[in-house]
Amino acid sequence: MLSQPKTIFGIHQLTAYNICNGEPYGTAKVLGSAEIASSGELVPLNGGSSKYPWQVERGLITNEVTLTLREYPNFLYELLLGKAPTVTGAETGGSVSTLENVEGSSVSDATTGIASLAISSAVDVKYSEYVVVAVSATEVDVYAYTDVDFAQGAAGEYQNDALKITATPLTIATGVAVTIPNFGIDLTGGSGTIGLTIGDTARFTAKPINTGSTDVVIGSSTEVFKDFGLLLAAQRAGDGAMQLVDLYRVSGSGMPIVMTENAFSELSTTVTAYRDSVRNGVYSVKTIASSSEC
Repeated sequence: MLSQPKTIFGIHQLTAYNICNGEPYGTAKVLGSAEIASSGELVPLNGGSSKYPWQVERGLITNEVTLTLREYPNFLYELLLGKAPTVTGAETGGSVSTLENVEGSSVSDATTGIASLAISSAVDVKYSEYVVVAVSATEVDVYAYTDVDFAQGAAGEYQNDALKITATPLTIATGVAVTIPNFGIDLTGGSGTIGLTIGDTARFTAKPINTGSTDVVIGSSTEVFKDFGLLLAAQRAGDGAMQLVDLYRVSGSGMPIVMTENAFSELSTTVTAYRDSVRNGVYSVKTIASSSEC
């Protein structure tokens, strides 16, 4: 009598781990697929008048692993883009970054420009990057790069197609805080006589009340790429059968970030598995048979 067919159904989990100490970097469970393509080269011996090879030998085998995920766990940035995100805990009052000069140096200045930023109304802070532009020696306009969060708190709106959010210029006065209307952020003037240079700009980022956030800069000089181990778990079948594929050493470089109209993001990336001399292999496949098999 023939035994039951050995099958694989679905995918359950992906876990990346440190190849030096075995500790996991993290796991992903919102997965589309994982495909290990072991592709071997066949090397023919040709010669003479024969239209067919005299002999064929096996050449190199490559192991490309294509992963399709529908989530963006932090460890993917570290392993595939070379930089681990900075993780910030919950901010019950929101937050605003420091003001950074972009054009010129007069807007962000502790004495003659804007000395600091502060949140005046956390419920009105909207998630965006902002630009402050000097329009006179004592006045500025403020622009927002996105209106994705304008419904937060007091409604925000663009004043024109240039993305300006201030209906009239804000006056920067010595030691005085002026609020960006409906955005809950104060700009406080420096300690001396205010003297902005028209056309100078500075930027900042604001975050609304949140339960946590991550920030990562890709392409910096501090990137470090790491090879890693990768364990793939198939879905547990109805009869209890399960499969684990352990890729001992994996090298990856690059990861797409996909945004599609009215759809959850799905990324597909390919990594390469290679031989681990200590474990004497490239990967292992482990299967546990049905628990209900007779």
